[in-house]
Amino acid sequence: MGVRVKSWKGAWWVFINHQGRRKAKRCASKKAAELAADKIDAALKVGQTEILAPRPLAVSTFAEYAEQWLASIGSTRVREATAADYRTRLRVRLLPLIGALPLTAITRERVRTCIAELARIGNQRTTKQRPLARSTLKVTLSVLHAILARAVEDGLLQRNPAAGLGRDIRSTTATEAAEVEIFTREELARLLTTAEQDWSEWHPFLLTLARAGLRLGEAVGLEWRDVDFDQRVLIVRRSVNHRQRRLSAPKSGKGRRVDLSRQLAASLWAHKSLREAEAALAGTPLPDRVFATAAGEPIRDDAFRRDVWARILRRATLRYRKPHALRHSFASLLIEAGEPLTYIQQQLGHHSPAFTLAIYGHLLPRGDRRAVDRLDDPNPEATIRNPRATEVHSGEPVASDSDAFDPDVSVLAL
Repeated sequence: MGVRVKSWKGAWWVFINHQGRRKAKRCASKKAAELAADKIDAALKVGQTEILAPRPLAVSTFAEYAEQWLASIGSTRVREATAADYRTRLRVRLLPLIGALPLTAITRERVRTCIAELARIGNQRTTKQRPLARSTLKVTLSVLHAILARAVEDGLLQRNPAAGLGRDIRSTTATEAAEVEIFTREELARLLTTAEQDWSEWHPFLLTLARAGLRLGEAVGLEWRDVDFDQRVLIVRRSVNHRQRRLSAPKSGKGRRVDLSRQLAASLWAHKSLREAEAALAGTPLPDRVFATAAGEPIRDDAFRRDVWARILRRATLRYRKPHALRHSFASLLIEAGEPLTYIQQQLGHHSPAFTLAIYGHLLPRGDRRAVDRLDDPNPEATIRNPRATEVHSGEPVASDSDAFDPDVSVLAL
């Protein structure tokens, strides 16, 4: 009962509970909340209950309120790329289904129906109908949850109808693991050889994607001052998205150091020497950008995919995979080499090893039966207590007897 000031979700609030009627008011600071609480308490004591009257909705539809929410987060609370992603998810996924609904008509059941409809529609950007990845549904739901949470804060809704529905998104849709497409070591060698022979001007660019695991926009934004040939590292400081015509920080929001292989360092050194010679003949300074088109223009990702990437894959007789598959292949080859997960996470620029594990965990090599055999109690009595624990059947090869296998078959493959 009464009027209380409380900090909640990073803001100061005045909570009112008067004769069974409840209301919350958000304030700019603790001092402002205390002043408002004093005024509200004094007004309620003399019978002025207008503060408890329902506030009329400021907007009529979800689409209108979502637009206000996008404007409020702007580029100050989230990265520009993140805000653009939110806008795209709203335009493509949410607004066609619930945009015309009044904000107060969005119930918990309506949110469930919306998510189920998105899963049914699937990914419409491909010629074949594919289910939406579980992560896509979850991120779309998180955008909806954030908008409705703001509506609760503004007093437009009593509770968030999207809260806690993430667990309802089942993994029967496409998973992240299924979406991680990689090139085998042999396929990657064929792709890079084809590029070196027939598209030599693009070979250093493709080698950078394959040997450093850079995202496409990060490679496009690479400058010569980011490459340290003495230390054999490059610094990823920026990413370029020509579709949205902007330059931004890398996806993680911060730069990272990426080790250069000897082959990649030699290729970039030769590429720089060629560019310096071209600039000297033209009487111009060396361009800042490491990679550019033949005309010196910045690389556009859509043109690269269409005019270069797809053609190289066809010439190498490889099934089409996105350029991002080179980044996945980089990670898979490091895993195959037995590198620590923390090192792979740092090279890829993921925010945590757990995230790297979630994406590439299915690529980690599995052990064999000898691993569990080493857990057995060496005490002979243990075998007596459970004789079948180490019993060897005549029809089953002994896991530790490698001579029993065909020499062309790996023990680990079994």
